[in-house]
Amino acid sequence: MSETSFDLISEKCDILSILRDHPENRIYQRKIQVRQRFRRRGSWIKGAGAGTRGEGATLKAERLSTGAGLPGKLKGSQNTSMFKERVLQTPNDLLAAGFEEHKFRNFFNAFYSVVELVEKDGSVSSLLKVFNDQSTSDRIVQFLRLLTSAFIKNRADFFRHFIGEEMDIEDFCTHEVEPMATECDHIQITALSQALNIALQVEYVDEMDTALNHHVFPEAATPSVYLLYKTSHYNILYAADKCELLLGHAVEPAT
Repeated sequence: MSETSFDLISEKCDILSILRDHPENRIYQRKIQVRQRFRRRGSWIKGAGAGTRGEGATLKAERLSTGAGLPGKLKGSQNTSMFKERVLQTPNDLLAAGFEEHKFRNFFNAFYSVVELVEKDGSVSSLLKVFNDQSTSDRIVQFLRLLTSAFIKNRADFFRHFIGEEMDIEDFCTHEVEPMATECDHIQITALSQALNIALQVEYVDEMDTALNHHVFPEAATPSVYLLYKTSHYNILYAADKCELLLGHAVEPAT
């Protein structure tokens, strides 16, 4: 296993650390304080470090949402059975989209090994070890990117309405979904959340002087994963009564 010199997913910290990180930013200060006042979720966050330089925001989100979403999905024998069945179907999705099995089997195996790990162990330390190993973590994320691409291609009639006229579905997936170092947006998050049946809610702490807002993927679903988005950086939010599950926040490494 190859270890990174910084954490891709890191230890816990209080969400108020964002205020300490940006003492001069009145918008961040106001939005985090508003969020705490209404306590839409708990007081703690887990974060992805900057990780690989050039890593896209959604690539960080994939590491986070997978690490946080799997334990919740695998609670109870029925949930375990249903989720594993869905995961085992995903190679068929890729084959239907035109991917050759030998090009994605290794990535799928890495992802499925995490599902089995969570089922057998699921401890914070075990998940941190897996997701902070650069090689293993990248194989998992690459599979998720290929799965996202396959989901979009297999539902091209739906997704083409959200892609600009300058690109067709194939080009969009080739250039905007599959490469590891590309930023992603609502289309990719929507596709991935539906592909794995993991609903998530993103709360946006941006620099616009507007009210704190959020978006649920897919729309109208009941989220099981909550993400905080701040300037191309994602953190996972946990309810205050689930503090034992917190994994924390990573400091951005110097560039």
